[in-house]
Formats: sequence, structure tokens, C-alpha cells
Amino acid sequence: MKFDIIQTTPLYNALSEVGKKIYLPEGIFYWAGRAKKEAELIGTLGSAYGFEKDFIEGGNSDWLPCYLKEIANYSQFSVKEIIPYTSIGGLNEIRKVWKDWIIKKSLYGEEDESLLSRLTKYITMPVITGGVTNGIFQGCVMFLNQNDYIIMPNKRWGNYDNIINKFIRAKTRTFEFFNNSEMNINGIETAINEVAKIQDKVVILLNFPNNPTGYVPKKEEASNLIKMLKESQRTLEKPIIVLIDDAYEPYIYNNTVINKSIFYDLHQLDENIIPIKLDGITKELLIYGGRIGFITLGLKPSWVENEEELEKLKDEINNKLEGFIRATISNCNSFYQVVVNKLFQENSMEQIIKSRDKVKKLLKERYESINFELKKIKDPDISIDPNSGGFFVFVNLNPDKIKATVFADHLLNKYKVGIIPVEKLDENINGIRIAYCSIDLSKIPELVKRIDLALNDF
Repeated sequence: MKFDIIQTTPLYNALSEVGKKIYLPEGIFYWAGRAKKEAELIGTLGSAYGFEKDFIEGGNSDWLPCYLKEIANYSQFSVKEIIPYTSIGGLNEIRKVWKDWIIKKSLYGEEDESLLSRLTKYITMPVITGGVTNGIFQGCVMFLNQNDYIIMPNKRWGNYDNIINKFIRAKTRTFEFFNNSEMNINGIETAINEVAKIQDKVVILLNFPNNPTGYVPKKEEASNLIKMLKESQRTLEKPIIVLIDDAYEPYIYNNTVINKSIFYDLHQLDENIIPIKLDGITKELLIYGGRIGFITLGLKPSWVENEEELEKLKDEINNKLEGFIRATISNCNSFYQVVVNKLFQENSMEQIIKSRDKVKKLLKERYESINFELKKIKDPDISIDPNSGGFFVFVNLNPDKIKATVFADHLLNKYKVGIIPVEKLDENINGIRIAYCSIDLSKIPELVKRIDLALNDF
């Protein structure tokens, strides 16, 4: 495939060497696709096929992928649906549904025709990844070379470091996440300016609601962040890639904060601030083991001159993303793609949201309870990070008095309470992440009581 259009955009210059080189060759899937349409005798795909009656006792004369008869006992779905490989980028039906889902989520009661129009035209068709983690990995590999810098907050999901530092061998430029209990926008701006001095692009990774803190920007903070990014890009004249980990996107419990992903506001900008949305079914649809994620790129109208160029650009981006999938995991879980597709086929998006809202209400009650109980602890050596969503709350500990890992061990041994310690003193982090998502509402007061008792032991 030729990449004539993408090479004229700022997106291409921001790609890593892998991102520039990767593509989906005209290999097995290309020829298998052609054979399916054109051939009389097909010897392409490496899947065993046969007449069902030849390998299943009592089977019919259908030509099917060969399967173990016992498998049929565990699902009501037809083996025709769940046994075959899916296409590399995922089932086309679910990719289209997820794009509609992304557009639906942009509204939240607002009827903004310009936003809808721009989203419909200028986002790529989502490519299915092996969970959000695989999407994060793909996004980072596509834009980071070894020794390139990516900007992230000091309080972040630990697996980012595995992916970025240990696997890709890129570097992190971190910033202090909070300044007086607000997002440290000046810290992000300083990091952008520093990285821009040594790179032709700026790559940022953000996650709201944040893991481990549960932080979501207030509306004014989000507005200031968008404004700062806009002004920085204009001044620096270098592309700014913003990878947005939206794993916990719908779980917002406070009406003073933004109620949707910052992807949408970034996508509306004309500047070369390129948002990449990483989301999936894990938390969003509460299917934890399904491992179905999506990667979606926001494009800019100024990159193309007409509809034909726009469609070619989307095809070129899709080819690169599918090339990456093919080179790493081949394709994604067929069964859960079928599950999610049927979920959307047989239920309206409104019904799905309504069902999820029951879980959201349950989590909001726990969120309110744990924050209420934690505020009762009168200890100058702790502080609670601002939190308005997600599954977690983060309690900072005074590093001069107690290390997080020591406290977690003591809390578990003496008080039988399990939490996750985060101890990165070089990044000014020493505290515990409490996953209230998995604690019954009635048990939260006892949980906090035991934490308070453990604090009194030091």
C-alpha cells in the first residue's frame, strides 16, 4: 500500500520509526479475502474445515471450521460465529457500532451538530485491540522511539512504565500531578517546553478518571488544560500527540467535573493536537476478561483537501494499525467480539447505559462513603488526593514517618486489610491506593477504621 496522504500530514512526522515502517502486507488475509469472493476451490487460510458430519457425530452437511463437539455445550452462539478468525482489525460490525458509541458518548445531553458532524467525518474507524492495555502499547510503539520522551503525571498506572521504559526503552518526563489539590497545568506546560527542545514532536499520556487517584479535572481545569495545549502547539509549531486512556471514562460521580473524555475537546481544535482514544469493554461494559479494546485517532480537516483524500488517509492509518495487530497478536478474541456485537444489536445504547447506571450508582455510594470516612481521620501525616470518579482513592503518607510498602505490610498482617502501596520516592509518591470498587458499602467504615488504627501504630 502507498502512504501518499499520511506522509503529507503532521501525523506522519510524529510517528516512530516502527510507526513509519509498519504496514499490513498483501499476505494471507489479502489472498484469503480475494479467494473467498473469486475462487471455486479455496486453499488459503490455515484453519481446518470440514463437513460437520465428518467430525461431529450427528452433524449436518455444513462446511464449517472443525471444532470439538464439547465446545458447543458452553455457548448458545453458533460455532460459525465464535470459532473462525475475525478480520485483523476486528469484526466490521462492532467497529462501526463502537464508532457510533463514541459519538453517542460525546453528547451527554448536548445536541451539538457541529461536534457530531466533525466526529462522524474526522475520526478513524476504531481498530480492535487486545484490551485497553494492548491499545496503550500500540499507541506508544507507534509514536515513541527508543530514548524518546513521553510526558505523564507522577501518579499513574504502573504498567505504563513496563510498556514505555522496559519494553520500548523510551523515557518519561513526569510532572507533579497536583498543585494545591488542582491539576498542575503549569507543570505539564513546563514538561512540554522541555521535551519540545529536543524532539520534533510532543507525546503526552493522560488518564481520567485517573488510576490510582480517581482524579477527574474540574470543568475550569479542563478548559485551562485545553487552552494551554492549544497555545503551546501554536507557539512550538510541532505536533502534540495526546494518548487518552479512557478505561474508566463513564464512572464520574461529581457534577463539578467534566462528564466525558477530553478526546472530544481536543478533537475540535484545528491545531495539530492529535488525540488518540484508547477505550474498551473491560470497565466500560463491565466485561473484565473479554480483552476487547479500541484505538481511534482524531484527524484534522486541514490535513486533506477533499473527501477522497480523507478516505485514503483513513485507509492508510487503518493499514498501519492493522499491520501492528498482525505483527503482534494476529487478531483479537472472536467470542467476545460476537458477544459485544449482539449486545448492541439486541439492546439500544440507552438501555445499555441504563443497565450500567445501576453499577455506577452502587460505586458512587461507595465513593461518597469512603471519602466521608477518610475525612474523619485526624492525622497530619496523611492527605487524600482529589477524586471524583473511577474505582480508586489515593491516600498519601508522610515518607519521613512511614513508607507505603511498610504500612501496607503492617495493615495486611495485623488488620487483615489489603491495599496497593505506591512508593516512588524519586517522584514524590508515597501512599496507598484503595480500590473501593471491590468493597461492599457496609464494610467501608470498618475498612477505614482499621486504616486509622494502623496509622496510630506508627
